[in-house]
Amino acid sequence: MGLRKIGWVLAGALAAQLLFVAPAAAYSWPDEPLQKGDKGVDVKALQVRLAGWYPYKDQSLFEIDRVFAEQTRIALEAFQAHYGLEVDGVAGLSTYKVLNALEDKDRTTEHFDFSEFWQNRNSNCSRRANRYAGTFDGGMVPTHEVKRNVRRLMWRLEALRAKLGDKPIAINSGFRSVPYNKCINGASRSQHMYGTAADMRVVDVSNRKARNHAKGSQVHGIGCYSSLSHNHFDLRMQNEALEAAMFWWWPKRDDFQRDLASDGLPCWGEVKRGTSFFSSQVHHDDSSEGELNRWKSEGEPSNLHGLD
Repeated sequence: MGLRKIGWVLAGALAAQLLFVAPAAAYSWPDEPLQKGDKGVDVKALQVRLAGWYPYKDQSLFEIDRVFAEQTRIALEAFQAHYGLEVDGVAGLSTYKVLNALEDKDRTTEHFDFSEFWQNRNSNCSRRANRYAGTFDGGMVPTHEVKRNVRRLMWRLEALRAKLGDKPIAINSGFRSVPYNKCINGASRSQHMYGTAADMRVVDVSNRKARNHAKGSQVHGIGCYSSLSHNHFDLRMQNEALEAAMFWWWPKRDDFQRDLASDGLPCWGEVKRGTSFFSSQVHHDDSSEGELNRWKSEGEPSNLHGLD
């Protein structure tokens, strides 16, 4: 065989190999395992991805601080147990592999895209408000910070989705620019303007069940409403750009153990515990896929009356 022909064969073989090279992972994990006592940017990356697996509902904050301590070990072991890995509290090759499978090259997670969190468009709003539709621009923090916050929120929702049996999560309001939030009369200090919040519902899962699981998934702000059919979830405790709102915000409950909205009325779908009927004063919590697709496509109400 001539040298030129050999060269063609080798070039063809190399091209074939390149076609079948596995796509690059979104994050390059270290060659060595991460374990208790380790520090640095790789530990921080791990903490961002595992925060939603910290299981306690006592309003203790999971710290994203670059230090692999007890909280990180607990969250890691919960993650490992769910995905059928060896539960050893050490992040090695098998853990990295699962994390990479849950993340796309653009740093979004497996079941969520940036487009789901982009600002909506509302025909009742001005051109100035709508100019930010389909973007993360015009918020209370720079665009790159909004994007970072949205990614963190995705990882919490990814954990929540897994705990709820991999049921799809529908989002009808993510980021809002300042003028857009003002147009729809959102809360003046809305977490949506920072990319730290999402209004959501889960297919075939009641709002109440989603809220209960969110409490064990490091969701700091949990809002529900008497006249609106969704839950509001946010990461306010880690939104340092709005220090005044860095507190836990979960619904209070009445004597019948119903979650209450800020107006003191039962949240959408709530009934007295132990009853098997819906009273005429309580909305049905329809979470079918068709209903949620309709709800998602509608976007926010034109007037939120100061709600987040």
